[in-house]
Amino acid sequence: MRKRELHVTLAGTRDRCDGAALRDAAQGIEFRITPTERYLLVRKGAQRAIIMLVQVEGQEDYCTRLDAALGLPCGTVSRMPSHITLYTEPGGRGIALYSPQEMKSLSTETKLKIEPAPWRLDEGGAILGA
Repeated sequence: MRKRELHVTLAGTRDRCDGAALRDAAQGIEFRITPTERYLLVRKGAQRAIIMLVQVEGQEDYCTRLDAALGLPCGTVSRMPSHITLYTEPGGRGIALYSPQEMKSLSTETKLKIEPAPWRLDEGGAILGA
């Protein structure tokens, strides 16, 4: 199932974060998303997804600020291998990936030629799908 909503995961944590800390950490950072030609097939139980890896300028600054805002040692917040989920089966739910290690253990690179749905960034930097 092709995803209609697209987003990039910048950071991973299993604990809830204060929304104000998330917003404050992003202040003044200009995020730029660059798609790659790398696609992964992710499997977790019966769920499957195809994701495209992307590069996000500003991600490291954001994670460093978020560590500080949450009072955590630098590097505590997981720096996610940034990706966009393009397709899911069954039912359209994505697979939560909380760390680079989890992504590596659940995925394999695919050489499939995949045509992602058209997408663009709005003025606020949100990803808009077709």
